[in-house]
Amino acid sequence: AAVRLAVELAMTRAGSLAIAVPTADALLEALDVRAALVAAEATLLEADDPEWSASIGAAGAGITGATMAVAATATLVLPCGPGRPRGTHIVPPAHVCLLRAATVVATLDDALALIASAGGSGAAGLPSNVSWVSGPSRTADLEMRRTLGVHGPKSVDLIVIDG
Repeated sequence: AAVRLAVELAMTRAGSLAIAVPTADALLEALDVRAALVAAEATLLEADDPEWSASIGAAGAGITGATMAVAATATLVLPCGPGRPRGTHIVPPAHVCLLRAATVVATLDDALALIASAGGSGAAGLPSNVSWVSGPSRTADLEMRRTLGVHGPKSVDLIVIDG
């Protein structure tokens, strides 16, 4: 049911535009989200596509899995690197994200400790970047009017998976 909902949301948010999909996202791989998108006849822009950089600006939505979330701040933790470009969840106007309920931690300190422990004794296990997403991008820099989507997506949909 969660995958079906994610596919429906991504396709609705993207309209007739492509959906950006990482190629090295463990949760999406485990849930076989890419196959579900293909079965639904979605147009995909995959992270390993040679046209990724030129095409990501025209994607209508991005879909990712979060490795964890921080309950205290309602923040998603999205590691980035090869096969998981941050453009997937930053550039398109909509972001659909899946998260396992068991990966929610209480505080930012808890999340940082888990990320640090992933590196072991060196930095080899650490991602090249970690995005911390707490909802749609918003700013009030221009004439003190709040504007959504200036520095990221205008919408962030989260689907929490139990189990």
